[in-house]
Amino acid sequence: MKMCATAIILLLLIATTAAPQQAPQPMRPYSGIGVLFLATEQGDGGRQEPLNLYEEPAMLRIGSLDRSQAPPYEWLFIRNASQLPLIVMARRGDWLRVAYDDAGRQGWLEPRQRDSFQSWESLLKGRSCRLLPGLRKQQYQVFRRPGKVPLTPHALTKQSFKVVKLEGDWVLVMPDQDTLGWLRWRDEDGRLLISVDMDSDTQKY
Repeated sequence: MKMCATAIILLLLIATTAAPQQAPQPMRPYSGIGVLFLATEQGDGGRQEPLNLYEEPAMLRIGSLDRSQAPPYEWLFIRNASQLPLIVMARRGDWLRVAYDDAGRQGWLEPRQRDSFQSWESLLKGRSCRLLPGLRKQQYQVFRRPGKVPLTPHALTKQSFKVVKLEGDWVLVMPDQDTLGWLRWRDEDGRLLISVDMDSDTQKY
């Protein structure tokens, strides 16, 4: 009996070791109020201009933006090689409070002229998006009205959809030409539920 138990433990250890290790899903970031797209091309002098970070706008400098440590958001903003996206948490005039590293630390910066800030409404409207993997089952469901009357069998696990308009935490979407319904683009905590195809057509409805 003891030998049998030992053999089972060995088999379990072998199976665990042999199983491929899947990369953990990245933590979904908070949505904030929009996205700052930093131009990655160099300035006129042939070098990248530094962007200083502050505790408050133009006060208490905490350092410069380190692009190599900026959050790797290529899984959220698909086909966006020419710009570095930073999620913006707040705005005061021309100053933006951004999450500048993987730990979610924040600081204020003043964008350069060739950088572009877009609110979520402006960014999402007319674009093709997808829901992220690993969400709760209900978060893939399309509704006739926000959170009410599911459109069966429309559950968008892998299917892309076109965003028609944004209202609060919900977007009106077109999964196909015959379907129009609502789903959440951020959860109750304000974390993102979708990825955005930056090359998709931004036709306005």
